Amino acid sequence: MLKILLNTVLRSLYRQKAYSLMNIMGLATGVTCTLLILIWVEYETGFDKFHEEIDHIYSVYENQNYADGDVFSVYSTPAPLAESIKKSFPEIKYATRLVTTLGQLVLSVGDKSYVEDGGKIVDDDFFSIFSFPILKGEKKHPFQEENSIVLTEKLAQKMFGESNPIGRMVELNSKFRCKVVSVIQNPPANSSVSFDFILPFQFFEKLWDYDLNDWQANTFHTFIKVEKGVASDKLALQLQTYIKDRVPNSNVELALQAFVEYHLYAINANKAGPIWYVRVFLIIAVLILLIACFNYMNLATARSERRAKEVAIRKVVGAQRNGLVGLFLGESIFFALISLGIAIVLVELLLPVFSELTDRNLALGINNIKFLLSVSGIVIITGIISGSYPALFLSSFLPIQVIRGVSRKDSALLRKVLVIIQFSMSIALFVCSGIIYQQLNFLQQSDVGYNRNDLIYIEMSDDFNVIYPKLKRELIKIPGIYWVTAANQMPVNFTNSTWDVGWPGKTENSEDILFQLSFVDYDFIETFEMDVIQGRGFSRLQGEDSLKFIINESAAEKMNMVNTIGEPLRIWNYSGEVIGIVKDFNFRSLQVGVEPLIMMRNPDTFKYIGIRIGEDVEPTLNKIRAVWDTTVPDVPFTYRFLEEDFKYFYTAESRMSKIFVSFTLIAFVISCLGLFGLVSFVTERKSREMALRKVFGASMDTVFQLLLKEFFKWVLFSNAVAWVLSYFVMEWWLKGFAYRIDIGIGIFILAGFVSLLITFVTVYQQIWRLALKTPAHVLKYE
Repeated sequence: MLKILLNTVLRSLYRQKAYSLMNIMGLATGVTCTLLILIWVEYETGFDKFHEEIDHIYSVYENQNYADGDVFSVYSTPAPLAESIKKSFPEIKYATRLVTTLGQLVLSVGDKSYVEDGGKIVDDDFFSIFSFPILKGEKKHPFQEENSIVLTEKLAQKMFGESNPIGRMVELNSKFRCKVVSVIQNPPANSSVSFDFILPFQFFEKLWDYDLNDWQANTFHTFIKVEKGVASDKLALQLQTYIKDRVPNSNVELALQAFVEYHLYAINANKAGPIWYVRVFLIIAVLILLIACFNYMNLATARSERRAKEVAIRKVVGAQRNGLVGLFLGESIFFALISLGIAIVLVELLLPVFSELTDRNLALGINNIKFLLSVSGIVIITGIISGSYPALFLSSFLPIQVIRGVSRKDSALLRKVLVIIQFSMSIALFVCSGIIYQQLNFLQQSDVGYNRNDLIYIEMSDDFNVIYPKLKRELIKIPGIYWVTAANQMPVNFTNSTWDVGWPGKTENSEDILFQLSFVDYDFIETFEMDVIQGRGFSRLQGEDSLKFIINESAAEKMNMVNTIGEPLRIWNYSGEVIGIVKDFNFRSLQVGVEPLIMMRNPDTFKYIGIRIGEDVEPTLNKIRAVWDTTVPDVPFTYRFLEEDFKYFYTAESRMSKIFVSFTLIAFVISCLGLFGLVSFVTERKSREMALRKVFGASMDTVFQLLLKEFFKWVLFSNAVAWVLSYFVMEWWLKGFAYRIDIGIGIFILAGFVSLLITFVTVYQQIWRLALKTPAHVLKYE
């Protein structure tokens, strides 16, 4: 049987080279896309799996409940929480706080300084919860000494070269001396927790003036590891009111997220997390594979007339239908195996490009049993799906029908349905790609309420209040610099918030309104070119503004003040008055709306310098660097453009959009092959009719118009199905954005035009090819 199968396949390859090549390349393209997507999915779902006992690790997060019914979920938790719950619940074996963003710190060894922003501050339990192998030094409890530092292998190599760093001293911000106690393995690329160096928690108080006993200030991520056999849902229920029991009138409830879900699943209900992309691209993989299989079916049945005699002869000499079905199924599986070989070569060639596109370090998992089983399954399923109908159809030919030249008409409807399904899926992907592109372009071009262009910012590491006044005086003298200001955070991602705000007329329903809080300097409004709609901004000309507040429109609306300017306002223990209202501006991704914001002056908290520059960027940057090197000689000059940070909001969406478009184009190409197969079948069936029309002097235009009308009808039907499907899918997707486009008719018209154009070209090419043949050539065997 295997020998017969091999002979059949080789004969088919030899006699019908073009047809076989189209079949193989169609399947190979579909399998290639599927493999690429599976490799990416395997990577995404494999995040953090290297940790031992990962099923016992949880992230503790907050659900903040507000009067309007909104629930705002954040990973930030109070400083005392980790140690407190560890003492209160025996089932919690380890607990650690983690400061995720330290900003830039200057690490110095001798006369060499390194500006690093990959630091983390943790408790000693961090090393018992997570499985990051320690290569050198203290391995169980690195932070037995207060002034300690743990370096990654990469940073240790950078700072100390080949010499042993253990016991060496590192100076931090030219203030603190730390001893290198351990060298830890570089975190894998698929780790949710990444770092270049780690400091003990005691350093947090040294670097910042912070009350570590405050239950209402949220700055730290909290992770726990529980004992074996602990029911997480029961523990989560016990933790739910833990903060409420310690903070009267608190609107916060604690919750647990399994660490195995930390990367894939977002805790906010309005954000889907990477799992959304995983599911979408798995669906795309299935669709592309189905399109490739349907394409094989159409091409196989399009050539059925040529194989009818082969089937008739096999039946005459005793072949049974079951045997023929097995033969043709085996043939399709054999084609799938050939396609797999080509696909693996294509994957190896395309993987570097795909890795760059996805921003992942992807590899073909030849040694991965799970991956190999998946590939084997794909080959078998592809072979069976693509070969099932052709096998049943070809094996059903009766010898007497073949001898009489009777054509089979029962398969026409199914082939048309397959082409409709192919084109419906391809057109739907085309429309979805267009809408995704339009939405991302809309987000990137939208007015956010301030001018983010020509703005750079510099992060200061220490002694800000000492350095900043002198630095600002020197910077403002540089031609090409228009404004200089300072703040504790830049308006691309405000993270400070509080509900401890008081104002006249505040009601019980206002008790749990969350206000974003930002500390800014003079000239902040002018530097960012924000619109003041009432009152004024902070100004030296008005005297000391440290107990004055500027709010945005959303805050004024939430406070429901009658005469806002001059009204008293309290934040924590700061009491002052409102001096201005600015027009709402976006300080987060446009996926979320504008939140109530309060700005005040507090120089002790300033961390960033914002500078508005002119068009001569490079000369101005060189002058800024010269001033910096003179004023702050011990700290290397580093800066960022605010526009780059804004674009970072949509990096994942932009990256996924490019992948989506790429796979859409591939799906379209495979669908075109399916259409080509159906057109080939129809023109082959009508070849005698066309030859006779030609003999009697008829024009080929009539046949062309008839065929074109029929195919246009089916393609238009495909468009109708695809338009409805893609519209509802995209409406659902756009609901995740606070600012969104309205779906216009243009993208649907474009999809229809492209699909009809492809149909026109395909039909025309086939008719033209047939028209070149003489009637004698077509009819000589009749």
